Amino acid sequence: MEAGRIVTDIIKKCGAFFSRFSALINLRSRIAVVAAAAVLVIVLLFLTLLLLRFRSGRDKLTGPPGPDAPAFSTEDFFLPYEPDFVPPVLLEREPRDGWNDEDARPFWTDPMEGAEGTWRGRIGSGIDSLLEHVP
Repeated sequence: MEAGRIVTDIIKKCGAFFSRFSALINLRSRIAVVAAAAVLVIVLLFLTLLLLRFRSGRDKLTGPPGPDAPAFSTEDFFLPYEPDFVPPVLLEREPRDGWNDEDARPFWTDPMEGAEGTWRGRIGSGIDSLLEHVP
């Protein structure tokens, strides 16, 4: 009930405003306003038609490929079949209890080779940060 009363009040106020507005404008001004509105509608229709024609032309450009278009096959989009490669498991080999020098040699790199200054700086800054907290 309340919303209906609010809407009717708004409609009455809009009607009163337009009636006062129309009383202020004489007949010649009304004709000019109507003519301007008609011209505006015609221009908007013309622009809409141009836009629709432009879009329909662009849709024609994105249609199916012509005879000069490159042909694609499914091999171009999917990776070739690759069998799962799992290295063989040596079940007869016993697990190691430890490493000797020859076993570790391929995996060992000396951190001091070529970067001695970098490591000394990092070690020095670590020691400095520890000593800062000592009372």
